[in-house]
Amino acid sequence: MHYPIGLLFDLLASSSALPWNITVHFKSFPEKDLLHCPSKDAIEAHFMSCMKEADALKHKSQVINEMQKKDHKQLWMGLQNDRFDQFWAINRKLMEYPAEENGFRYIPFRIYQTTTERPFIQKLFRPVAADGQLHTLGDLLKEVCPSAIDPEEIPPGED
Repeated sequence: MHYPIGLLFDLLASSSALPWNITVHFKSFPEKDLLHCPSKDAIEAHFMSCMKEADALKHKSQVINEMQKKDHKQLWMGLQNDRFDQFWAINRKLMEYPAEENGFRYIPFRIYQTTTERPFIQKLFRPVAADGQLHTLGDLLKEVCPSAIDPEEIPPGED
């Protein structure tokens, strides 16, 4: 199983040091140990695929489909070159929703687990209840992973 680098850091890092040394292989890539990425274009394609998947859940794919190829490229280049303003000028559109919709249709998420045979839980979650009440992260965790919530730590009125 291959986990995202941020998750590995959360699982393995201490507060004082990085959990590993990174070695960049230009020759003799360890194919048996790591997934080999064929090209920079493959990474860009995977990123855009993830963006399209998230937009499908949030906006029925309307936002990403209305963007031009240059917008997709600007989003990628802003991320790749650590240019927040360039990235956010396009990503902002993916984060907005019409006021009459009262939020996104679904919030895409994945919860990784280290204690069970299932490495992660991925489930559609509506940010707004049928009665119009906004859901919280606590509501999500109660639904998907109730053992992660300690009822004694929930402030009064938030359960």
